[in-house]
Amino acid sequence: MIRKFLALIILMICSPVYALEIPEAIGEWRMASENIMPLITEYNQEVLGRVVYRTYKRENPSGVLELIITEGEGAGSLYVPEKVNSNDGMMPSDSGFEILSVAGHNAIIEKQSFMTLVLAVNAGDNITLNLESSSAGKDELLRIAEVILSSWRVTESD
Repeated sequence: MIRKFLALIILMICSPVYALEIPEAIGEWRMASENIMPLITEYNQEVLGRVVYRTYKRENPSGVLELIITEGEGAGSLYVPEKVNSNDGMMPSDSGFEILSVAGHNAIIEKQSFMTLVLAVNAGDNITLNLESSSAGKDELLRIAEVILSSWRVTESD
């Protein structure tokens, strides 16, 4: 516990400052919880970034939206292929992937009939934005991602 606390302090002092300015509310979605964890190498306890977990909820209709942001050298950048091969029969016929652009960023969306809808956006060098929800549709996830990315600023500390 103390090791994680010290790593978080080191992360805040020594690493780039990410002024993400993630909105606490996006339309009817309201932030319910947030957890920020440093990305630490097991070998030498070097801090190489962070992961932001945030849960949003809405009341009517009831729903949950999970936001996960990975950032820093340890996170790397999301690889988005130029195209996705057609379904080879391993997934249900209404499942699949779609490559698209969100606010000028490469993205991929995954839909499976038995799982949540997942949108992953390559939001910059070593930054990935993930949105997951079984309560929100594709258009709503895209709109939420655009709102987040439009308010996003990353600044490096000296």
